Amino acid sequence: MLWKLKQRQQHWLAQERGTVFKNWGGKFRIALAFPNRYAIGMSNLGFQSVYASLNREVNIVCERVFYPEPEDLSELEQHAGRLISVESQRPIQDFHLLAFSIPFENDYPNALEMLGLAGIPPHSSDRTFDHPLVAAGGVAVFLNPEPLADFMDFMLIGEAEAIVPDLVEFVDGLATGSFSRGEILAGLAGAVAGTYVPSLYQVSYRSDGTLEAIQPAPGKNLPEKVTYRRADLTKSSPCRSAILTPNTEFSDVTLIEIGRGCGRSCRFCAAGYVYRPVRYHSAARLVAELDGTFAGTGRVGLVSAAVSDHPEVSSLCGTLMNMGASLSFSSLRADTIVPEVVAALKSSRHQAVAIAPEAGSERLRRVINKNLSQQQIYNAVERLTEAGVLNLKLYCMIGLPTEQSSDLEAIVELAKGIKHHVLKISRGRKRLGMITLSIHSFVPKAFTPFQWVSFAGAQELKKRARRVQKALQKVPNVRVHFDLPKWAYVQALLARGDRRAGVLLERVSIDKLSWSQALRTVPFNPDFWVMRERAHDELFPWEIIDHGVKRSYLWEEYRRALAEKPSPPCPVDGTCQRCGVCEP
Repeated sequence: MLWKLKQRQQHWLAQERGTVFKNWGGKFRIALAFPNRYAIGMSNLGFQSVYASLNREVNIVCERVFYPEPEDLSELEQHAGRLISVESQRPIQDFHLLAFSIPFENDYPNALEMLGLAGIPPHSSDRTFDHPLVAAGGVAVFLNPEPLADFMDFMLIGEAEAIVPDLVEFVDGLATGSFSRGEILAGLAGAVAGTYVPSLYQVSYRSDGTLEAIQPAPGKNLPEKVTYRRADLTKSSPCRSAILTPNTEFSDVTLIEIGRGCGRSCRFCAAGYVYRPVRYHSAARLVAELDGTFAGTGRVGLVSAAVSDHPEVSSLCGTLMNMGASLSFSSLRADTIVPEVVAALKSSRHQAVAIAPEAGSERLRRVINKNLSQQQIYNAVERLTEAGVLNLKLYCMIGLPTEQSSDLEAIVELAKGIKHHVLKISRGRKRLGMITLSIHSFVPKAFTPFQWVSFAGAQELKKRARRVQKALQKVPNVRVHFDLPKWAYVQALLARGDRRAGVLLERVSIDKLSWSQALRTVPFNPDFWVMRERAHDELFPWEIIDHGVKRSYLWEEYRRALAEKPSPPCPVDGTCQRCGVCEP
């Protein structure tokens, strides 16, 4: 039974380096779940770092579990309750806690489906003491936890370095007595700051369908809002790959986080707001962490929201290259591609590099506060091409607030202009480079200045996408890729929906309906969350969380966006008190 799944997992284990195997005797057992395939989960640095952090605790054993591969899914569906961990291949029912790490809203249905495959009732209210506790964390959860509220026993709102030690201390305390499920959850909510237990909060709505309040249940001595736990990176080691495997997108690359957050304040980007203030690990600390650990492959991936913004990126690249490392970068800003970064790309023989103009016109880049000129983009393209990087990936969005026809035309002209600059530099070479334009649908996110705006709509986005596609389809050496607007609609629904959106998750994950069917069968109009512009004073479901960013600041930034006014970046020294995060 399940021999194909077990054989696959044994194959993964045989090719991994750094896997932790522990004796289960007397330990609190955690199944750390990623609601997507193995290759995607093992490419996620946050998932890997939590795995390493939990396994450093003597009294905890942490094993991984992933959403099944397509070949294994049908077999598991025939044997309900047999979803197993990778390390020991034991059923999830044998663990004390099933903890999901969820970076993307579109993986919510997979999480619910995994509960069914593990034999765990999807609704938290239907579970008994015989079932593992079920928790969720990750950036999607601490942006807006409410669509998952009926399915999770508790949610961890914050960064792992800050919240895991308190969770471990609480778990150790459970060994001293016998507690009911309710007592454990109430204890967590009271003892571990950053823990959100949805069942202990009551939700009420106004007659127009908008949210009236989310309040602690009567008699519960709980905070009105759950405080986001922010890590002090000066007191913790940089997050880095715990396990190396060839079976990921970053095959055998040692990933290391060089900084967290982004001070650029792009108005569409949730990471630029919830991860405030921007924090960096020093170059010396990063080098010390990596010293001698990448000899097996020689490949190091530097990870942050904007790698080239690190204040010591030049010395960091130079030192690591002198140590023999081949470097790759998770993201680069076109205006901060310094010579040392270019040299690292050239030395590592990168075939392609991605830059993100986000919008074609400078007007729309002012709206989103991208603060990137056309000339800066062209200068970056020339530097990269001169270094031998002929294949460029460009990331742009359609459906941004205030977008006009001229902004779509500007995307086309930008792609043509970049191609011209590549050809000008690469003349006489044996091959011509390829420009890949990747266009994504803008999805409004919680805790950003655009949390008030409406989604453009799937049909409208299709029309805009076809317009760009048609304009570039006959341009040599330019390829255009689009995401699917229907999935952007789903993401927009889950990103800003309230608890009622959980009904849609049930229809898809439990009733096995397609999203199109589910959207038609629920007793409400999903457009209420997706297509509606919010009122200035409307209470949002995600405001059960306090990230420290003032609502008045976000509204001011929204108004500045509509006026096409840029805002300065956040200072690294924490002296600014405009958004509220750095207030004493």
